[in-house]
Amino acid sequence: MKIRGIMVICTAILLTQLLADAPTSANVEGSGNSPADQIQAQKASSGHVQAGEQLVLKQAAPYFTEPLSGREPVDSFKVNYFGQPGESFAVQARSGEMVSLQDYSRGKLWVPVWYTTEASSRVVNTAPVYISLRAKTKLSLTPGSSIRWSASTLGNGEERPISVTRWDDWYGIVASPAHWHEDDIMNRPIVLWVHESRVTEQKEISEGLMEPSSSVSITAVRDIADLLLHKGASAEDAARLLGQPAVKEHSGNVELAGRTYLQGESWRFVRPEGQFIAYFSPAGRLETGKWIWPAGDKPMSRLFAGDDYPFTHQFMAGPLPATLKMPYVWRNQGDLQYAYLTGASDDVLVVQGDDGRFSGMHDDSNVYGIDRLTGEKLWQIDAGYGRLLTMMGNADDSVTVYTSLSPEKKAYEDRVRHIRLADGKVLWELRLEGGEEGRFLEIGGAKNSVIIYDRPDMGRETGHLAVLDRTTGKQKWEIAIQGDYRVLNSGADDPYVLIQAGQLLQARETDTGTVVWSLKADTITGEDPHLYPYYAGGPRIDPFAPANSLRRWILHGDQWLLVDLETGSETARYPAKTGERFEVLNERYLLIQRQLPAKATSADSSAESYESVLYDAAAGKKLWNVPGQASKGIIEGEHMYLVLDGVPVKAELQTGRIVWKLPVTASQDYSLMTPGSYVLLDEYVLLAYGYDLLALSKKDGHIAGRIQNIWMGYAELREQISRSGLLNITGDEIYAGSANGAITRLSVKKLEHRLKELDK
Repeated sequence: MKIRGIMVICTAILLTQLLADAPTSANVEGSGNSPADQIQAQKASSGHVQAGEQLVLKQAAPYFTEPLSGREPVDSFKVNYFGQPGESFAVQARSGEMVSLQDYSRGKLWVPVWYTTEASSRVVNTAPVYISLRAKTKLSLTPGSSIRWSASTLGNGEERPISVTRWDDWYGIVASPAHWHEDDIMNRPIVLWVHESRVTEQKEISEGLMEPSSSVSITAVRDIADLLLHKGASAEDAARLLGQPAVKEHSGNVELAGRTYLQGESWRFVRPEGQFIAYFSPAGRLETGKWIWPAGDKPMSRLFAGDDYPFTHQFMAGPLPATLKMPYVWRNQGDLQYAYLTGASDDVLVVQGDDGRFSGMHDDSNVYGIDRLTGEKLWQIDAGYGRLLTMMGNADDSVTVYTSLSPEKKAYEDRVRHIRLADGKVLWELRLEGGEEGRFLEIGGAKNSVIIYDRPDMGRETGHLAVLDRTTGKQKWEIAIQGDYRVLNSGADDPYVLIQAGQLLQARETDTGTVVWSLKADTITGEDPHLYPYYAGGPRIDPFAPANSLRRWILHGDQWLLVDLETGSETARYPAKTGERFEVLNERYLLIQRQLPAKATSADSSAESYESVLYDAAAGKKLWNVPGQASKGIIEGEHMYLVLDGVPVKAELQTGRIVWKLPVTASQDYSLMTPGSYVLLDEYVLLAYGYDLLALSKKDGHIAGRIQNIWMGYAELREQISRSGLLNITGDEIYAGSANGAITRLSVKKLEHRLKELDK
């Protein structure tokens, strides 16, 4: 009896102590917890959770980098990750109400134990509301927590507290870190808790958070979206939270985790301080989203956040463009992520599709024909992960296609097919023996002929070249060439087959192979810098006007020669220099990039620096030079348009004086922002810039807007096809390729009319 009595007394004392130490309505501004929940919370803080114990999250929980005590500033916390419901971990250590876990990739993390209790599973998200709090109110780390901060220090008092969650009779208040990102690491917001007894008023936020009329700061909207807008949310949920978008468009690839191309719908929300794009699957579920911010003087390409974070952040060093709503004539949606225009007849367009990947990640490419009038797809050839080459002559009604892989057989198989554009019918086909991985065949064209060749490799010292009749596919002649060589034909209409081997350049007759003319250099020709995969050098190939000039710049020996292809005579020359490469703007002007030696005084002596030069071949002299890498040059009258380190520029042709330059807030190389070439209208120029197709004023360079529903983008190692095939114009027709698989036709007249309306 005495022992039982002692046990009862001890139990009573222990329970009294636990309840005294546990949060009550008197010491935490009110509590709706049951005594059982109170004791469970106290269990965490009194050391009952031991190292090695396995815990499971019952609610999404912030992972802190350090344990919290309530003595640190309320906005000093750092959270890079959120744990998800069902996530389990072994306790490494304990500090008050928090325990640590060790993750292989994320390191040591701390989490409040409350998020592992069944009670936490009752947390529900709510529509954001402003709330007013009593004086001297404290915010708790979790409901009933002893780790608390003064509510008056939240957000420096600049914005009213906003509640986004409820747990029984507690409100979850948005708490933002002092710095939402540090360098490229993102610090995420959390919720802190206050009992309803401390709330004096709540006010509904009636407008959508991203509507122009919204009174909620965009930084608060960013944090609210982080806490409430998750992958899988419905479009209706997004609309209730953010409001109606400024524009709805076709999205890019929303299947980011795998190799499948999946296009949905994108919603663009626009406010002066920034923009947000939500990407939805075809089923109307949120897949991901992107914030677009002014970059300031320190642009970043990305921010690192946890795998659970569904958004990316793009920092624009230039102005944030408005969307220009513009109906299209037609839009053709391809099967793969990228689409480029590579050839055209009067009735049919030839388009090359690509998944944009390379090396072992490249899975798919294709080529197909589109009716020029209606946009209807007429035929398609799939090339899988093998090589795909096309060759089409001026005014041809057919295209020659080489593929190295049979996707159906999943085996390498070298095939050359001559395809009728109107319906895709194979007019003739050549299947080459010995198809194998690593074999490197090329095709080219000359007058009425198709050239098929391979060059020597590590296993072979001899290359082979064969010339076929373009109409019938019958072989006309072939030749074996000892040692390395190059075929210099461009397009399909050169008068002769041009072969460069060692110091010798020969032009051979297309029907017989007879040498018509030859040039011998003093030295062996070095590597052509235009073959550098990250630079689109030489002339731009216009799909509507293939080069028909009989004069071409050719690297021969240690000189660039402007050669008459009919006679082999030299009409101009430019010394070839190490570290130089250039675009051929026309027969007269070369836009040269020249690598400069690193300065010994530079903080980074290995950093590359460049200058660009405009060279006048007719005068045989440099006209001007400018620091940086100039590219995408196009001449119009006394001016030229170019991009300088990726920034759009208009300059005087003869002097190089810059007329205007797109304003940017930071100095760095933006070359990847401009994958395509300029298109010139009467008073505006069009240019692919980042993901947008921009319309810029010729007069002063201001951005009139981004064209709706056209999704641009850079695909690595596709520099040449991007330069020539991403954006083109002929007559009243503008054709825009894309990074979401579409080819879009716009009317020049309607677009110019719309742009002029904006200037009124």
